[in-house]
Amino acid sequence: MTGPGARPGEILAIDWGATPAKRQLCRAVLRRGSYVVAPPRPVEDVGALELAPDALVAFDCPIGLPDVYAAKAGLPSFRAALRTFGAGRFDRFYDFAGAPAEIAIERPFYPRRGIKGTTRDHLRAALGDAAFMPRACDRQAGAGPIFWLVGPRQVGRSAACVWREILTPRLDRLALWPFDGTLAELIGAGRPIVAEMYPAFLLRTLSVTVTRKSDGAARAACGRAILRRLDADPRLDLGAVRALLRGGFGASRAGEDPFDATTACIALARLVLDGAVPEAPDAARAVEGWILGLASS
Repeated sequence: MTGPGARPGEILAIDWGATPAKRQLCRAVLRRGSYVVAPPRPVEDVGALELAPDALVAFDCPIGLPDVYAAKAGLPSFRAALRTFGAGRFDRFYDFAGAPAEIAIERPFYPRRGIKGTTRDHLRAALGDAAFMPRACDRQAGAGPIFWLVGPRQVGRSAACVWREILTPRLDRLALWPFDGTLAELIGAGRPIVAEMYPAFLLRTLSVTVTRKSDGAARAACGRAILRRLDADPRLDLGAVRALLRGGFGASRAGEDPFDATTACIALARLVLDGAVPEAPDAARAVEGWILGLASS
């Protein structure tokens, strides 16, 4: 667990969708012992994304690889993998396979487009047990597979974008949790800490639920429940997002992404304030990674 004194200067929760329109960021800044939560905003320019040295930055996508895949690919760690992907033997790693014959350990994401005839069997035939083997944290949280790019639970497009466009160019300037140490060790060390989050799981840490996230009325009911639980907590300033929470971030389905970013940011801030962020198990620290807030079973 993080200790009660280990607090980043700011927390960024970034709901990273497959398209720019679905990328939303919510920031909470530590001021006089309280986290002040700002309204969410879209991430319009990936290259201009600012990560402060004292920030904890959580992305809604996998940050880590299944052990089985890493072993088959000959990758000793996730950090080593990021340095390798996109070059040499892995020069086409981020080039999503469009046909079964293009799938390989060095090119595992499939299919580029979900068209008639694409099946999971194509991925299994090429990658074997590495195709759909979940990481330990995915199994526990119920997250989707990394390399299969079709369906509502697919996470690979977001992962590929974040790994290639955000993590790799900044790799020497970032701390990756849990690969580079515990949160207690990384907070205050002078580098932004990048970690993985799962908004639906973080929402449960607040002891609230949303019946249907795509529905504005359901989001509003959930937002009001969050306010009832947390509005009296002097360590959290929700003034700037109170109206958004009460209103469900609008009636349209487009409110789902800012809802995820904001509720995840609030939940992360609460966990940090309570010193209640579980550390990753030792087995996850080299390759697979872990999800913020998830306790190891």
